[in-house]
Amino acid sequence: MQSTGSALLVVEAQSRLLAACLTGRLRRPSQDRMLASVTAELHAARERWGHRQPHRRIDVDRYLRQVTRDLKGVRKATPLAGRRVLVTGAAGTFGRALGARFTELGARVVGLDLHADTSAPVPVMGCDLTDPESVTKGVEEAVRLLGGGVDVLVNNAGRGGPAPAELRPSAEVHAQLDLNLLGAWDVTAATLPHLERARDRVVCIASRMAVLPLPPAAAYGVSKRALAAYADTLRLEAGTHVGVTTVYPSMVRSPIHDSTREAGLSLDGVSRPEPLEGVVSAVVAAVTARRAPRDVATTRRGRAEMALARHAPSLADRIVRRTVAARVAAGAFAEAPLAEGLLRRHGREG
Repeated sequence: MQSTGSALLVVEAQSRLLAACLTGRLRRPSQDRMLASVTAELHAARERWGHRQPHRRIDVDRYLRQVTRDLKGVRKATPLAGRRVLVTGAAGTFGRALGARFTELGARVVGLDLHADTSAPVPVMGCDLTDPESVTKGVEEAVRLLGGGVDVLVNNAGRGGPAPAELRPSAEVHAQLDLNLLGAWDVTAATLPHLERARDRVVCIASRMAVLPLPPAAAYGVSKRALAAYADTLRLEAGTHVGVTTVYPSMVRSPIHDSTREAGLSLDGVSRPEPLEGVVSAVVAAVTARRAPRDVATTRRGRAEMALARHAPSLADRIVRRTVAARVAAGAFAEAPLAEGLLRRHGREG
């Protein structure tokens, strides 16, 4: 541009407009409105400066006043403005809530789930996290949709179901280990080069059962404890370039508990439900913290349980045993074939 005043003031004003546009804080007008505006400006420039490159000439005072008016419409910067986020299990209870919150905070979000979901608040592509080839293609497509990179990965995909530790590993046990641990491992490995370049972070959503296991859902607790161990090892290997956080929610009412409830092994009365919003806020806090926290509990009770499990494991075991015994005495597992051994050892068989 050729202005009637200092070029530095013009360049600085344009940089503010560009930054506001790139971070999504300033919405561009409609195409018709923009065309009408530039046509009027070109006509005014020709009236003032003639036909010698009028499209390059501006009145600096008028231009700066216009930029100031435009910037009044800029939304306040949000903690996740401009960051590119990939969420697994994005069509589920946690995933949908996380996608909506991240988007609200200014992030660009893409999700992966077993089946594509056009009703989700963010684009969700179909991807089988237990199939390495599907993971490779899914991550590549997510990177493309996010504009060439990933800043934050949230390993949220998970599967629960009845699987007592005393029985031989069933197909359900293998399925939970494949998704809850190996699926997260595979997605993280595929995404890690992008996370390293961004110097950002990965969040693994484990479970309170990773530190305070509850029978008879052994597969879930084991797989989530293994996920936490994976996060700890990843932190030691890549922590100089990527922040690694593990979040430990307790029970949230969602379809993941349906199969356990149908098998007569409901955790109702064993694990206290917590609101979904609290889990989402804990994940957002981990993502937006200046430094990635190591372990995050989602409630005050959760922090107490985690401290108890780590510093007084014998006491934690006694509390769990007493809770389970009370549930057995109340007849909670009476109709559950998978709890036959548990009932027999508590003198409740038959």
